[in-house]
Amino acid sequence: MLFRLIGTTIILGAITGFADSSEGEFSRRRGGQIVQGVFSIASFILVGAAYWRFGWKIGLIDLLLVIIASNVALTVHRYCSKKSGW
Repeated sequence: MLFRLIGTTIILGAITGFADSSEGEFSRRRGGQIVQGVFSIASFILVGAAYWRFGWKIGLIDLLLVIIASNVALTVHRYCSKKSGW
């Protein structure tokens, strides 16, 4: 249960990072912003569930993993988009 919860949170954080860095029409429209907001809210709900179910230490670790996954996805997407532009 713990690994599924943390894995799902990391995946949602990575999706949020990719959605944040997308520069297409999807992110500029209201629908894309709503989808990104839903992913963000869902990942923080899962962080709250980890905090509630497993305690503050696991909740804090889960929060840090969401932030790291989002930033890594953002960095990878920017790196790949710069490389493809050459």
